[in-house]
Amino acid sequence: MDGDSERRKIKRGRRRVRLLLVGTVLTFALASLLVGLMADGAFPSSWLERGDPPDWVEVTGLVLAVLGLGLEIVALVRMVRSGSYRADRESRLWAVSFRRRRELVRAVRRGVVDSPDDLPWLRTTAEQLIRQRRLVPLFGGLVTMNLGQLLLSLAPIWFVLFGVTGVGFALACWQILRDAPRAEAFLREHPGDPAVSVPTGSR
Repeated sequence: MDGDSERRKIKRGRRRVRLLLVGTVLTFALASLLVGLMADGAFPSSWLERGDPPDWVEVTGLVLAVLGLGLEIVALVRMVRSGSYRADRESRLWAVSFRRRRELVRAVRRGVVDSPDDLPWLRTTAEQLIRQRRLVPLFGGLVTMNLGQLLLSLAPIWFVLFGVTGVGFALACWQILRDAPRAEAFLREHPGDPAVSVPTGSR
């Protein structure tokens, strides 16, 4: 794959993901609107009413919300300054399909190389799995900020939403922290070959 062709495929891959994200956000917004319109009949009114938190709970909620926002900003700045954001943006993995990417991730997790031609792709995948550790503080900041917002309102529906999002972020962090050591072990087992000149996108 020549450089120009690969760059075009990378751009197309990023565009597909952006469209998918926009579609997901719009779908979620539409679903939220429908739930809101049907809320009177779908939920007891007590679920939607704001609670009356004590002063210390409100102060704690405010502190956690600000702390979570601060963690978010620090995590984003670190991602940009470390080069991991740019490396992910320019990664060769954008040029392959979602199915192929899943195959590469599974191979790195198992530590297997089915074909020598796959090794540059597998190393790129392993490097990306390691870089994903930087998402953990980002998720932590989101959870902390959501907890602060919950304490500020104490509406029962927010307890449910916080539980769902908290479990989702916890599972994502568990997956990231499980995959990163496996990816490091893969790179130790299959160190870079000077004879391989194919870029890995791990700047």
